[in-house]
This record gives sequence, C-alpha cells and structure tokens, in this order.
Amino acid sequence: MKKKILISTGGSGGHVMPALNLYDHLRNEFDVKLYTDVRGAKYVPKNINKIIFEVKQIPEKNYLFPIKIIFLFIAFIKSIIHLSYNKFDIIISTGGYMSLPMVLAAKIFNIKIFLVEPNSIIGRSNKFLLKFSNNILCYDDDISNNSNKNLNKKHLIIPGHKRVTINPILNKCFYLNKKSRELSSKTLKILIIGGSQASLFFSKKLKNEIIDLASNYEIEVTQQLSSSFDIKNYKQEYDKNNIKNNLFFFESNFLCKENDFDIAITRAGASTLAELAHLNIPFIAIPFPHATDNHQFWNAKRYFDPNCCWILEEKNFMPGDIYKIIDRIMIDKNEYILKKNNLKKLNENNTWENINKKFIKYFNEN
Repeated sequence: MKKKILISTGGSGGHVMPALNLYDHLRNEFDVKLYTDVRGAKYVPKNINKIIFEVKQIPEKNYLFPIKIIFLFIAFIKSIIHLSYNKFDIIISTGGYMSLPMVLAAKIFNIKIFLVEPNSIIGRSNKFLLKFSNNILCYDDDISNNSNKNLNKKHLIIPGHKRVTINPILNKCFYLNKKSRELSSKTLKILIIGGSQASLFFSKKLKNEIIDLASNYEIEVTQQLSSSFDIKNYKQEYDKNNIKNNLFFFESNFLCKENDFDIAITRAGASTLAELAHLNIPFIAIPFPHATDNHQFWNAKRYFDPNCCWILEEKNFMPGDIYKIIDRIMIDKNEYILKKNNLKKLNENNTWENINKKFIKYFNEN
C-alpha cells in the first residue's frame, strides 16, 4: 500500500514552487495531496488537485498578536478535525503561515513531519516547527538558524537535529528545455526578473540602465514588470531607443520556455536563483532588502562565495552600477566565463532522474 503524503505550502511562489516540484517527484510512487491557502493557490496549475486550507493572516503588529493567536488556535482545531478524518503517514511543509497549525496538529497524530527550507536562512515558520519535526531538508549545506544576527551560519537551533542537504527542487521542464548560449559580441540578451512578487524597484530603476547600455551595445531585453505598470507605455521607451524587448508580468516557470539569455538581473528568491544556476545563466543579484531576516542576501551569497554571480545591495545602488558590470564583461569576457563554468560545476550531476530516485528512496526509508 502506498504511503500517504500531505505537502503543505502557502503564501508566496517561493513556498509553492518547491512544493509543486516535490509533488511531481513523489506523485507516482506515493499517494500525495497538496494543501495550500488562497494566496498560494494562484501559483498552482489547474490540472493539479489542491485542497484550500485557509488560515487568516494577521499583519505583523504587536497589538494584533492576541487576535493572531486566536485565529491560529481556530485553524489548529480545524487541522485536528481534518487529520482525524484524513490519514497521512508523512507531512512535508515548505513553509508559509498556513503550515503552522497543520504541522502542529500532525504532531498529535504522530505523523512524521519533514520541513523543506529553500532559503539560506530558516524561515520563521520552519524555525518554530523545527522542534516538532523529524528532519529538515535544505538547499544550503551551510544554512543558518541564527536569524537575529545572520552572521554565524554554522549552528542549528536544536543540537543534533537531523538536517539533509538536497539539490534545489526544480520543475521537470528545466531538465528537458535547457538551452546553451555563448556570450555574443553582437547582441547581449538580458533577462530582468523579480520572482513571484515582481519588483517595483526593478521596474522603476532598471529601464535607464538598459537604455544607457544600448548606447554602446546591441541589447535585447526580456523584463518582468510589476503589475502596477502599463506594458504598452513602458515598451514605448525601449522602442524609441531601438531596444528589442519582451515585457511580461509574472508567469510560473517562465524560464522553462525561454532561457537562452546571456545574463540575468534578479531578486534573490531561492527558487529563481536555483533555476538560473541550473540553466548556467550568470546573474546580478539585487536582494530584496525587506525580506524576512534578510534571507535573500544569504541566498545570493550562497552563489557569490563560489564565484557564480555578482551582488548589488539595493540600499547602495547607484545609477550606472549595472552598466559597470556589463561593460566590464563585454570588454574582458574571462570573468563572465569563469562564473558560467562555476555554475555548470554546481549542477553537473543534478539530473531529474538522479534527484527523483533520491527522493523516492528517502521517503520510503523514513
């Protein structure tokens, strides 16, 4: 009889994408159900059956804390009732607000609990749930729980707690549609992408950077815009400067279909960086400065330390910063080639089949 697995996720695409890809790895070998909330549901394709388990989110205000506790307690009771009628052997949480009551209820029923943490700093939900879980599966071997200081990345909150480092969980199409591109001296293909939350900063600040680059280099830009921008008006300025452009709003697994880019300018969500790294696209990371515990900076640093990317911090960003990096690599491609080769080394053995076998073996044995 197949093991029954519940994958719990919610909130942003950064939580939902790893859950969807994990679902795809496990669905043939196990009886898998995907639970999410209303916010997370918009990232789930229509052909995947999902159960909406909504937990009302309360703003992070001290005076609202008692109300938050009440709503979480109600959701906890609902979770207990739900799990009493729906039996599971394993619950996997990829984080998100709605996972808290479900995972806590699973503990009452002695259901095995596994956490997935794509970020290089453990999220607050997962950090709290560590004490109730069996294992935590991490993308980063050097993950930190020291969220207050974000400096010492060597210690776990619970000494001896089992931690398993896994390869980033990517959609199968990334393995099927991976393209190879060499840096051209004629046309530079740039991707600007802000993740599931888009980036207002990118939409406001980077257009002039691209226009300046186009004064010296032939540029083709593919850019994700924040939903508050009008694509037609934005496009007019690129067209006026003879810059070939493709503008779009957020689209799940966009890089599965289009990935023949020379370089990317990106926020530093764990899934986006994992996708770019797998596709061997060197990137300039501009981490979102208000991410919880500054986790996007640490996500980017995971690739910066082995010399796979550049990092620019938004608080220090100056006009011309992007131009300087790209101008430098267009004049001398050695720095670019080194980063591209280092990205390739990170993913040499990361085939879909290898990762799939590891997951199936892991959850069969646990």
